[in-house]
Amino acid sequence: MHIMTQELNKNSVQKLAKRIHEKRLECGLTLVDLGSACDVHHSQLSRIERGKVVRVSKNMEKICTFLQINPYTLDKDQDVPLLDRVERVIASSSASARAIESLVTALEELTENRTRHTD
Repeated sequence: MHIMTQELNKNSVQKLAKRIHEKRLECGLTLVDLGSACDVHHSQLSRIERGKVVRVSKNMEKICTFLQINPYTLDKDQDVPLLDRVERVIASSSASARAIESLVTALEELTENRTRHTD
């Protein structure tokens, strides 16, 4: 995943810091555990989790790779509920609305066909 270091805006830094902290806890890891696994000092991990690091550096990439986090997609609607995202796409243009309608119709047909075959 190595890309040249990229500076993040303040909102992205906070989202990434929170996600790294949450994921580390979900994995049952201490700062020292994660640091050892990624070969990153636990004090640097602490600064990252507090949102004090504003660049996606080589060490940040190691941490994100280990925790399976993509630091470049945190601002891309992943926290927005699906229905809200669909409504926003529908509202963006009539072509989008027609495309969503076609997709939903196809999914309904697929579901109906599966139901018939399993009965």
